[in-house]
Amino acid sequence: MKRYFLFGVLAVLLAACRPEPQPQPWNSLTDVVDPEDLLLYEVNPRAHSAAGTIAGITADLDRIKSLNVNTIWLMPVFKMGQVKSVGSPYCVADYTNVDPEFGSLDDLKALVDSAHERKMAVIMDWVANHTAWDHPWISQHPEWYTKNAAGQITHPPGTNWQDVADLDFSKPELHAAMIESMKFWILEVGVDGFRFDAADYVPFAFWKSAMDSLKGITDRKLLFLTEGERPDHYNAGMPLIYGWNWNYNLQQVFGTAQAPVTNLFTANTTESNASPAIRLRFATNHDQSAWEATPVTLFGGVEASFAAQAAAVLMGGVPLIYTGQEVGEAGTTSFFGKDPVNWSANPGLSERYGALYALRVNHEALRYGTLKPYSHPNVLAFERILDGDRVLVVINTRANAVTYNLPTALQGLEGQELLRSEPVVLGNSLALAAHEVRVVAVR
Repeated sequence: MKRYFLFGVLAVLLAACRPEPQPQPWNSLTDVVDPEDLLLYEVNPRAHSAAGTIAGITADLDRIKSLNVNTIWLMPVFKMGQVKSVGSPYCVADYTNVDPEFGSLDDLKALVDSAHERKMAVIMDWVANHTAWDHPWISQHPEWYTKNAAGQITHPPGTNWQDVADLDFSKPELHAAMIESMKFWILEVGVDGFRFDAADYVPFAFWKSAMDSLKGITDRKLLFLTEGERPDHYNAGMPLIYGWNWNYNLQQVFGTAQAPVTNLFTANTTESNASPAIRLRFATNHDQSAWEATPVTLFGGVEASFAAQAAAVLMGGVPLIYTGQEVGEAGTTSFFGKDPVNWSANPGLSERYGALYALRVNHEALRYGTLKPYSHPNVLAFERILDGDRVLVVINTRANAVTYNLPTALQGLEGQELLRSEPVVLGNSLALAAHEVRVVAVR
């Protein structure tokens, strides 16, 4: 017995001396997720902290990580133009420098490094279509810009973006300069890809040459999100594009129009038929929260906004959370000036958003599964099915209680309520409170 005691003591001592396992360094090729596995968080630097700086984002990375995020999309932090400026960060005066309002290049490197330590990728917002009026290219390469009949450089045609000058992508030299600027952020700062602003305004030839060149960086795995819906973006090599049509229908269903829920399934099918690209799914983004309203205001309350986000997270595609959405910001959120989020609003809501993302992490059927819709005018109901694994999602899109009669094929089945962590037996119907979300792993 004494011998065994000594062996036990020795084992404890050896365990105590054994060094703690060290976090593995960032490996782009293995730590950057595949596009269909993206769980995206869009950061508005001006709203994210009271200071509105890059350092303010870095200080919040642990909380962002707690949402089960694996990738951060950073809105533009480039040096901003002053001529004709309206304060937009999409008015770029220098593609390879950080605006002092947001901090320094070293601050950005620190943000990227800190995100990587937490196994989160960082993609930057890239503004290819236009520059500020005081960008050096205006004087150095005026031939790179669109001209009117009088030979004057113009703002982007068909827009009211008077603060920016439209680039003419018929010039191969412009292609090369733009791509070299992109490579700077990948090779010198370590970013993991880009979100391409206003991509539908930029011709296919540029996107194809950019994708071919960037994908030639073979020791890096890069992510590309395209703000556009043209089918040829996928052909250029951009696998993830916006789902504007689906988002429009989400607003119609959850908003005051109270449109039939089946419109969401129709929009999903329409987008799938248009292109094999993966679609971004969102209840809001920086444009909508600034110019229309945040989901809390747009959809009529915190619970309505959460239900709409649940639809975006669980129905398919790549889901997005935008700065402040997870604490139920009301009204509007500007990105043309400092507009700090009240992070103490609606305690517990942020954890619920994290729980939605956790469902995507823990259930492959919610990432890759086939969508099986169930028709109802007021209740969004569907299964996601993969290799026999079934997850049932039922969301009341209305501000009043609804009784949802379950399809015969589901009645009597057992399962696990995933958001409540409790077993359930499905009866003939579900009594749903206003904007209630039910998610069941069906056995």
